[in-house]
Amino acid sequence: MSNFENELITIIVPVYQAEGFVGRCLQSIANQEYSNFRVLMIDDCSKDRSKQICQSWADKDSRFELISLKKNGGIANARNIGLEHVNYSDSYIAFVDSDDYLHPQYFSYLHSLLKEYDADFSWCGVHNTFEKEKLDFEELPKEDNIYTLTGKQLLLREDLRIMYSMVWGKLFKSFLWKNIRFDTSYKYYEDGATTFKAIYNARKVVVTSKKLYNYYYSENSSTRSEYNSKRIMDGIGTETDKIAFYKEKGEEELIEMAYVAYLNTLLKSYIRVRFEKYDKEMCQKIRSMYISNYKRVLKNNSLKYTQRLKYIIYRFFPNAQHRYIKLKLRLIG
Repeated sequence: MSNFENELITIIVPVYQAEGFVGRCLQSIANQEYSNFRVLMIDDCSKDRSKQICQSWADKDSRFELISLKKNGGIANARNIGLEHVNYSDSYIAFVDSDDYLHPQYFSYLHSLLKEYDADFSWCGVHNTFEKEKLDFEELPKEDNIYTLTGKQLLLREDLRIMYSMVWGKLFKSFLWKNIRFDTSYKYYEDGATTFKAIYNARKVVVTSKKLYNYYYSENSSTRSEYNSKRIMDGIGTETDKIAFYKEKGEEELIEMAYVAYLNTLLKSYIRVRFEKYDKEMCQKIRSMYISNYKRVLKNNSLKYTQRLKYIIYRFFPNAQHRYIKLKLRLIG
């Protein structure tokens, strides 16, 4: 073991009704080249065999620790329980979802990037997989597109917002999470309401294009399942949380970009409510939010004129975005 491998990585894995996947997830962690880790398996009152599978790993490998919750509290609460069991004098924290799995070089590569670039967290590419059982890895390219930026610079990247919001796929220095917890009022997008706060604390971020995190793409996922108003409002709520947080910090540039994200989320939500499952009351509510805030971005000079023009068009013709997307997809196809 190198001196660098003396640095402990604490891995938080929330587990609920995951008997078909959690074994694969934990096996991929056990297979890591980087071996100095501690796995906190947080069983959130699973009714299937998830707890027994986790217990079997705890019995055979001392690096795996099972924490069994007495009351189901959701994934945000499970992650918070994990964070409460972290020793913040230790080096690193990572989050892995129980239906996902890791390339064997996941931690060794992300850790090496942190060292080489003196960064506060590293972030890799994601391979979406529909495979339910086997550990299936794409061949890693020899070349790599690596770049660095500050946490604030990352938060200004609207094109990266969806993915930087995900708490997985990243290796964090532990201090970034010491005073941050997930908001348990969110059933959906709880990491979108939280991860940005850790990013804000980061002095430097290093990003690799290598796809080391395997994300299980299930149509039954909570963020892709059937429409419901709670999911819509949780998605919108994550963006208003950002606005409030940046206002508290006095970050004018981040506030302006947060309003762009807010409007984009409102537009996306409106289209889903209007055309996926028509809900007149929810449509009116989202449209009212949009009308109340769209002028905020018209003076944002970081946006192209054509983009600002689109926000005006959507103010008066909200269905135009749906037609635009359909036309764009037709041209691509």
